[in-house]
Amino acid sequence: MMKSERTVALAIVLGLVGVASTGAAGEPGREFAGTAVMRTATDTRRMPLTLVANRFTSVEEAQRLAGVLAEGGQGALLSALAGRSDGKLRLGALELPVALVVAEAKGRGYRYLFLTPRRIRVEENTFGEESLDYPFGIAVFEVDGFGRGSGSVHVAAALAIDAAGHIEIEDFDGADGTLEDLRTLR
Repeated sequence: MMKSERTVALAIVLGLVGVASTGAAGEPGREFAGTAVMRTATDTRRMPLTLVANRFTSVEEAQRLAGVLAEGGQGALLSALAGRSDGKLRLGALELPVALVVAEAKGRGYRYLFLTPRRIRVEENTFGEESLDYPFGIAVFEVDGFGRGSGSVHVAAALAIDAAGHIEIEDFDGADGTLEDLRTLR
């Protein structure tokens, strides 16, 4: 398999990101439920999804992790996240630990990034050796002031920081899906 040429650029700046303590957006949510629509090699699957944030990444942590990624790449960031349990991602019957949760105020709502320190398996096929450069599973979504939202899920992804300091997510061979009907539970 070849890596996808599609790169999704996010407006979350690692050096500036943090949870706003006050403002129009209020406090960020900590638990979300919805449906993940995943494209696989054989079909499209709709699965229930739950995301739980136990804690959010601080500005200082984000700056440190941005430096680790910039200097050491995917492996160094993976090592720096080892042992963290900032939340969990439940997709169907699969439950994964989340090593990094970022929330950024956006208008009356928030933009969230949940990062798992491993790929999300949604089918029996293995990705193959060339996919080792894509070690993360990532959910990115926006929730409005009413607690409703949508987003995307990247089952095998790599991270990079562009010249403007934004996180870029690159999918392995287009392996991704969408998050629909998201709602804030708490």
